[in-house]
Amino acid sequence: MAVGRKTTPTALKLVTGNPGKRPLNKKEPKLEAGIPRMPAYLSPRAKAAWKKLTKLLKDMGVLTLADGMALERLCDVYSEILDLRDEIKQNGRTYQSIKIIGENIDEDTREVTQVEQMLMKANPAVQMLADADRRFKAYLVEFGLTPSARSKVQVTDGDKKKDEIDEFFG
Repeated sequence: MAVGRKTTPTALKLVTGNPGKRPLNKKEPKLEAGIPRMPAYLSPRAKAAWKKLTKLLKDMGVLTLADGMALERLCDVYSEILDLRDEIKQNGRTYQSIKIIGENIDEDTREVTQVEQMLMKANPAVQMLADADRRFKAYLVEFGLTPSARSKVQVTDGDKKKDEIDEFFG
């Protein structure tokens, strides 16, 4: 697995004037826009997200048939976030737990009683939600669905052939 920064797409290098002056990938795949088939096994919430996102990404001009698996993960993570929010809403962000810290012996009756300590613990769903949020943001960035990521996305008109000068200067 490669370590370090992600490779900048050739189209983005062209728009920014190739600031690193590295050779451009002239053989980078150019995929036609298209909507991947929605997997039947998605949860109802993930299916609803799929329908909204495919329309949005199609309108943005960034969705191709090759994006199906990444879009599936994005929808799954979004569904997971909604489920975790429901769980936290139902059971709270914290819960109480009893920890036994010792025993007391009544000297008169010789009765043993446990000494307990009440603890407040975080609902595990809170950490799970934080993790899902991180994964969700990563997928949003991949699809150009955050303001900063969107500023780096270049949409080209697939119907018109442009020469290199047009790609540099718009």
